[in-house]
Amino acid sequence: MNQNYQWNKMWDQTQAQMPGAKPLLPTPSVGPNLYGPYEGFTKGNLFQDLYQQYKNYQPARLTPRSEQEELLLNVDQLTFAAHELNLYLDVYPDDRMMIELFNQYRTMANQAIQTYENKYGPITVNSNVLTRTPWAWESDVWPWAKEAN
Repeated sequence: MNQNYQWNKMWDQTQAQMPGAKPLLPTPSVGPNLYGPYEGFTKGNLFQDLYQQYKNYQPARLTPRSEQEELLLNVDQLTFAAHELNLYLDVYPDDRMMIELFNQYRTMANQAIQTYENKYGPITVNSNVLTRTPWAWESDVWPWAKEAN
């Protein structure tokens, strides 16, 4: 797996709640009421105060099976965290700590997207890798067109 995306050995409550779960990136310093990007992504909510578990539901443990899946999970969790903080900042635009954290996640997400796209092709149609010839948007097999393992 890519050394830039080493497993983080210390992760807030993920290990206690989901034994064996391994987040993919170090967590920037977060406030006491925030989950890290991996746990927030799996729970669908970055804010601990707003998360309400449904009955005995436990989020699925996301285990990438390849480097490509690992890189895509990094993109997913970081863009999710940045988007959650973006929504928060729409309501609380003067929260400097959250602005800084948003920018950390945004920067990390952009780096993760660039790493993924340089190696595996575009994720969205407005990707910078689409400036190349031949047209990269249709040059790879779509995930649903691949045969099941």
